[in-house]
Amino acid sequence: MKKTTIIISIFCLSFTSLAQNNWELVYHNDKNGKTFEGKIENLIEAIRNGERVRINWSSQRQNDKTKKVEHFTEAKFLTILSDTIVFAQIDPIIGQTPNYDSRMVTLNEKLEWVIIAATNGKSDSMMRNAVTGEIISHKLIPFEIKWFINK
Repeated sequence: MKKTTIIISIFCLSFTSLAQNNWELVYHNDKNGKTFEGKIENLIEAIRNGERVRINWSSQRQNDKTKKVEHFTEAKFLTILSDTIVFAQIDPIIGQTPNYDSRMVTLNEKLEWVIIAATNGKSDSMMRNAVTGEIISHKLIPFEIKWFINK
């Protein structure tokens, strides 16, 4: 009987763990802030209800569209501006550089990068030298962003 209880407990914990990773696309904006899919109101409601948010964006070379990278991360700090626009700041990451020819992504220990993704398409990106603290780049980048919530 004790073994059966343990097995059922493990099964329930495993099932609960899987259920907690049920990400659903709730909103998708283009680089100009126009809606591709979903409703901004649903994203805002999910945030106000305490749902976890994950974002996805990609970039590609202008001269070769087959050379692209996609990024996925959880939002760490969320802002709703005037009940209509959502901003999601991520934790800073160590800089990385994709090499399409060798099919590798390598770290650059001297760089740190962060972004505030935005449903209006105006994502704020900043890169700094992790050793000196010097800001290397700080600019708005028009990213298409997919917004997921954990249901």
